[in-house]
Amino acid sequence: MATKRRGEDAARVLSYGDVLLRVQDVVLLEGPEWLNDQIVSFWFEYLDEEHVAAAAARRGPEAASARASILLLPPATTFLLMHGADMAAEVLAPLKPASRGLVLFAVNDNTDPSRAAGGSHWSLLAYHRPSNTLRHYDSSPGSGNEPNARRLAAAVGPALAGRSSPAPLLVQVGAMPRQVNGHDCGVYVLAMARALCEWWVEEAAGKAGAAAGKAEGEGPEVQVVEGEAGVEEEEARWVAREAGLGEWLTARYVRLMRAKVRELIGAKAESRGD
Repeated sequence: MATKRRGEDAARVLSYGDVLLRVQDVVLLEGPEWLNDQIVSFWFEYLDEEHVAAAAARRGPEAASARASILLLPPATTFLLMHGADMAAEVLAPLKPASRGLVLFAVNDNTDPSRAAGGSHWSLLAYHRPSNTLRHYDSSPGSGNEPNARRLAAAVGPALAGRSSPAPLLVQVGAMPRQVNGHDCGVYVLAMARALCEWWVEEAAGKAGAAAGKAEGEGPEVQVVEGEAGVEEEEARWVAREAGLGEWLTARYVRLMRAKVRELIGAKAESRGD
């Protein structure tokens, strides 16, 4: 019986991009379970390949460039960057970090370089170029992931900001909602990654639309603020979005999202015949 169960667990469910999901990965979404690297990697791949493009299409041609300026790095790459700081610039270079406005990292609290799939807590680190900040979204701030976020920020900050800019400021986002149990941290990361991508698309569409209106002589004058004042204004706009997280990122939302991601995987597997 044990042998049969191991065979069932190893069964392939879905091959999506560079991610292969098996039964033992997908069942984690049924809860109450901690999500593994494979589920987080699938979600990042899905956001990159489909969700962001769809969100940009809904916003019209003004948001077309938003997708290309987002970079989602899966757990394995983040782990490599965190534990190989001297390689950060080399690893990121092919990904053209200077052309990215929003870069997302799934942060794991695993401190053992020999166990790439270890750890027991997830959080999200996001580089927001307009404000030149690395923003840490942690649903359990007392879990001990802050040192890992700081280590990662120190490793990737210079490569992200570029030689002509100061190192990004690390911000612990206090408005991030708190998880109510010990296993939903990964789902909060999935939810925040999607939200940040959508915010970015909305911001891109809004700025492009305002600029187009000004060029055509329509609407209010567009104020272009440069330098330190411009950076502060950009961060203030992002902080205003963060302030509303508690209104929707609730425990109920997280429970429903587990089911939605599981349903998405099932639909993809059925449509592809996996």
